[in-house]
Amino acid sequence: MKLLSVVPVTLGRPDLGTLLEEAERGLRGSSTTFVRRKKRHWVHVRYSGWITWDVSKSSLLTAQIHSKKPDSEWQLLQAFIGYLNRHLGKHIDSITILFYPD
Repeated sequence: MKLLSVVPVTLGRPDLGTLLEEAERGLRGSSTTFVRRKKRHWVHVRYSGWITWDVSKSSLLTAQIHSKKPDSEWQLLQAFIGYLNRHLGKHIDSITILFYPD
């Protein structure tokens, strides 16, 4: 499992969780790679696993990357970071990745 901590450019605003939900809603039904299964629970169309995420009161987004195949976890991680970059890039100051043993 990997844990991402995403810091917005300005703490408090914009709310990265709201922006992430809006991006997913806008892409829903078209050629998106992430599909919402439950609130704040996404799966990738090609890579096995799931992503759960939450937002703190200060607008810090934390996401857990879980892969069914540990050897391919990097692909799910790479896909999610790419998604964040494409859709929220101008609102992100930094992303930290914490590595947890399997």
